[in-house]
Amino acid sequence: MKSKKHSFFLLMNASLGLLTCFVYLYSWVAFAFMESMWAWEPLVSLFGSVAIFILWNVYVLRNERRRYWFQAVFSYLGSIAIFAYFLT
Repeated sequence: MKSKKHSFFLLMNASLGLLTCFVYLYSWVAFAFMESMWAWEPLVSLFGSVAIFILWNVYVLRNERRRYWFQAVFSYLGSIAIFAYFLT
């Protein structure tokens, strides 16, 4: 993978991780604020965001080696973990 494509790939996965956090929190506040965070509507948005992450990486990594999947998952989960750390 070329350097420019690799940088865009990592940045996009980190952005998808942050988008997952914002969409999950927005759907929780909008639909189930006084309920548990594990209510139906926020979980649907969470699964939808993870599906977008998987589809994006299947599209981008269809001709690449397996190690890029590990980088994708790490950048996605890393951005979610950093968001959660600064949220608390």
